[in-house]
Amino acid sequence: MVLDDAPAPRTPLLAHVRRHPFLLSSIVLHAVPLAVLLHLGSRHIEHVRLERQQRQVEAGARLTAQARLDKRVHDMERIKSLLEQSAAAHPAPGKEDEVQFSAQPKAPGELLKQAKELSRKIDALERDAKAERLAQLLDIPKDKALEQIATAPAADEPPAPEPKDAADPAAQIEKLEAKARDVLEQRRQQLEQQQNGVQVAAGVAGAAQRGVGKGNGNPNGNPDGRGKLGKGIGNGTASGAGTIMLDRIAAFKNPDLPDRVTKAYAGDGLRPFLDDGVGHVPEVDAATMVKGAGRIIGPGGTYANRVWVNRWYVIGPFDGRHGAGLFANYRHPPEQGVVLDAAYRGKGGRLVSWDYVDMARYPLMPPVHAEDAVYYGYTELMMDADRDLTIWVGADDDAQLWLNDRLVWAGGNVHKDWFFNQVYETRNTFVRDYNLSEGKRTVHFRKGRNKLFFKLSNGPTRIFFSLVLTK
Repeated sequence: MVLDDAPAPRTPLLAHVRRHPFLLSSIVLHAVPLAVLLHLGSRHIEHVRLERQQRQVEAGARLTAQARLDKRVHDMERIKSLLEQSAAAHPAPGKEDEVQFSAQPKAPGELLKQAKELSRKIDALERDAKAERLAQLLDIPKDKALEQIATAPAADEPPAPEPKDAADPAAQIEKLEAKARDVLEQRRQQLEQQQNGVQVAAGVAGAAQRGVGKGNGNPNGNPDGRGKLGKGIGNGTASGAGTIMLDRIAAFKNPDLPDRVTKAYAGDGLRPFLDDGVGHVPEVDAATMVKGAGRIIGPGGTYANRVWVNRWYVIGPFDGRHGAGLFANYRHPPEQGVVLDAAYRGKGGRLVSWDYVDMARYPLMPPVHAEDAVYYGYTELMMDADRDLTIWVGADDDAQLWLNDRLVWAGGNVHKDWFFNQVYETRNTFVRDYNLSEGKRTVHFRKGRNKLFFKLSNGPTRIFFSLVLTK
């Protein structure tokens, strides 16, 4: 090898720095601010993102609060309907049986105006019921009883506390709704007394009628303070109308209390397993089964005799309990009112909002999977006619289902090993047959739109929810 073939010696980096000091200084002077700007920019972007999320959460809280107010006013409408029915000889279903559909809650001021008008009508119904009661007890005309109630001194009761902020529509609506519920409870007690044949002294009755008939000033002149017993009071007989009204009032006051049929649902009709873990997956007739999926029953819907409800708005995960605690899980904002535009803080502080889920594969699984978590789902079913259908329900781990604001399925079963063993540990066709079901029961769907809302509590590992409809 000749000398010219030898590689040229490398110039040390330090030599380049010494040769071009100004160039290096320029690079440093530009690079440092750029790095700072990039850092500050990323922090600003994150700050903006968090601020946007916080605004969404605050807006969601406002919308949910408005939805609660909307429900309070709607409940006052239902109370008014129940009071009207209780005065009828043959009560027919009224507004307490109506389902409320509202894409956007009304403004608080508008709701307050509506609540005040309802309160005025409920007061009039209360006075009328008291007059009728008093007329029966004292054997006087009803118009005379109305006069006595109108001129009677106020009862010796402490006045109800005023809202802390009298200008706050929410506080006023809450107070008006509480007053309406008190009126309904008084009416329930009256109906119960009539049903049980309880004799009521006029003096006692008078005290209930704002002081009417107290002491020696009894309007009918009886010195012992006792009036005649009115029709249907104290005769020990229970009227069918009274029983109907007591049931309706109980259903209104306890919408989350499973009815008698729900408590008796069973695995294929064999043995009840609610809360005791006894049951098995109901059997299906595969030979006659025609499967379908969707939310429409009737023209425009799928042609099938076994329909899987696969389209839902789903939100979650929220914080959930562990172990047996998940069967009595936390209550989160969606239980106070379904507002599809709202967003909330969910499990781990993440932002959660309603996602529309159209599952192509059975069963339904939430888009985001988390353990020890709570999820909610909402959908609407369309029916071409009133009909009774059988619901087949199953979940990993636990679920409750409301139809038109009434609880129709309550799992609450901490002993579900039998179900999980059958689903996961045996050879079966449950997925093929749309039958990941813990049990089934028959419920009534009304013509038109029907609301469905579920709460799903998940523990460890797998999660799903299944709702199937059959005749």
